[in-house]
Amino acid sequence: MGSRIACHFAGVGVQVLLLDIVPKDVATDAKPAVRNKIVNDALAAAIKSNPSPVYHKDVVKRISTGNFEDNMKEIAGCDWIIEVVVERLDIKQKVFEQVELYRKPGTLITSNTSGIPIHMMAEGRSDDFKKHFCGTHFFNPPRYLRLLEIIPTPYTDPAIMEFLMNYGDLYLGKTTVLCKDTPAFIANRIGVFGMMAIMNVKEKLKLSIDEIDALTGPVIGRPKSATFRTADVVGIDTLVKVAKGVADNCPADEAIEQFAIPGWLEKMVSNNWLGDKTGQGFFKKTKGAGGEKEILTLNLDTMEYAPRVKPKFATLEAAKPVDDLYTRLKMLVAGQDKAGEFYRLFHYGLFSYISHRIPEISDELYRVDDAMMAGFGWEIGAFESWDVLGVAKTTEAMKAAGGKLTLFASPWSPPAWMKDNNNMLQGGKLLPEYYNSWAQYYINFIQAYEARGVPVWGLSVQNEPMAKQTWESCIYTAEEETN
Repeated sequence: MGSRIACHFAGVGVQVLLLDIVPKDVATDAKPAVRNKIVNDALAAAIKSNPSPVYHKDVVKRISTGNFEDNMKEIAGCDWIIEVVVERLDIKQKVFEQVELYRKPGTLITSNTSGIPIHMMAEGRSDDFKKHFCGTHFFNPPRYLRLLEIIPTPYTDPAIMEFLMNYGDLYLGKTTVLCKDTPAFIANRIGVFGMMAIMNVKEKLKLSIDEIDALTGPVIGRPKSATFRTADVVGIDTLVKVAKGVADNCPADEAIEQFAIPGWLEKMVSNNWLGDKTGQGFFKKTKGAGGEKEILTLNLDTMEYAPRVKPKFATLEAAKPVDDLYTRLKMLVAGQDKAGEFYRLFHYGLFSYISHRIPEISDELYRVDDAMMAGFGWEIGAFESWDVLGVAKTTEAMKAAGGKLTLFASPWSPPAWMKDNNNMLQGGKLLPEYYNSWAQYYINFIQAYEARGVPVWGLSVQNEPMAKQTWESCIYTAEEETN
């Protein structure tokens, strides 16, 4: 992953220093080519990978390589240091201890961790280090997946966050999403829940892997890799690790049982059937009798591979010809066969889960949708899907089905004529003479939803705390929020 991030930065014109460990049992006076074998091999493998991490092979000339022992001192000339070492807190802390010896004051330091709490990595570091430190979680492969999660600690300078959000967007071509420092952040928390929940619904409805992937791909606005093919690409061991991480670190999660690892998934890990990285997972590529390529699917009841079977569902066949995703989604959820039952169970569970994650993982609904679209390739986010199916209508159906949800609301901005900048955009402040009118609007909003059977659990008065944005936003001081 470090090599791919290096290639992405080199691709936008940045000079990059890429460091890795020295191979075991290599003498200190060995030639650089020997001591740098691990980093050089990793970079070479990344360049040869498909899809390519670079726009043109010449960009690799901007990357110089070295190792932690001989070249760590060279980071004194770097403006931004990104840690991408193994996912172990003790090792990351050890690396940061070395980084602090050589970095110059004011240098940005970030971690690409996919789930270790960011604040824990900053423990024991200097005030200047903490001020310039946060999480920057690139999704793999970084050239193709647009998501970049930015995760501050309580010590991170707000100006650093503003710079990273802007730089990631304008120069790295990313959808930058501000996250809270919670387990798995936003995209993996919701995405892995979704995958584990689908596996549980699969068990309940006795659906096959081929059936699930037919139901959860482009027909609902998701990538062709759908669910189980995505797991093979990501790595089944990675999926299990994130799921266990959420279960271990989120004991109050109301859906914690969804993260329990099924026995067949544990067996796949023990068999080293981890997906693409080991040559087989939920799917396995083989050659037929005539030498042609064939993809086999794992039967989770027998744990044996068999030829793929094309699923047939009346609801699916009726919806496929419909081009408009919104219309198609409504048709699928209204289906009266097993496919329709699957869509209802899955969406009701998803909507309940995301409603409980606000404000735990984010104060803004749109950040959750941005993360899922940019990180998992969804055409529309979970909250947008809920809007499409009708919040009030779906909530009533969920209640009838025994589901639970929590609704947290946040307005974008008062009308322009109520603000001192006469603009719904660019921050601005609510004029004092309209305090009561805007407060009454809140009351009317809550009462209208509750009249439809949708209770509002919580409310925030500003969707972008103390932030002047190019989109709809309004600034309040803490005192004004209280009043």
